[in-house]
Amino acid sequence: MAFVRKKGKSFYLVHNVREDGHVRQVHLACLGNRPRLSDEVLAQVRQAHPQLQIDWEAVRARAAETFRSPFADPDGALLLLRAMRTLRQDLEELDLESVRRQWRERAPEEAEARVAELLAGMEALRKQLEAKLRHPPAWQGSGNAGPETLHSETPQREAGD
Repeated sequence: MAFVRKKGKSFYLVHNVREDGHVRQVHLACLGNRPRLSDEVLAQVRQAHPQLQIDWEAVRARAAETFRSPFADPDGALLLLRAMRTLRQDLEELDLESVRRQWRERAPEEAEARVAELLAGMEALRKQLEAKLRHPPAWQGSGNAGPETLHSETPQREAGD
């Protein structure tokens, strides 16, 4: 039986196995700070543990029922804000031609597919951002940060950045 387990602030995909009359948990994947079972994670687990027969839809449903949204409290939104700042900085530094050259040197047969995957991921991110920005929340009062803050060219720095 596979399930998502929380240990500390991280989530793990684990599976119970009975050996010599004892139950032992096999660590299948680390999910980080979000209990999401992406198709990529499932593919990695299937490849690493082909002998396991797992009802992935049931595992996903149980995880969705068990764990609340990370945005149920303000700390989740702060984690997202930090991740967005880091991602924005990483994207500013990204030189696709340099990445393509390095991948061609390391694994020529995979280079173009990897660059295409990177571009597809960026396109998916752009679409998700556009969808969220098309439907911003109704800002109330003049003291709240409004949409102009979201579009600011000069990012606000956190202490320690």
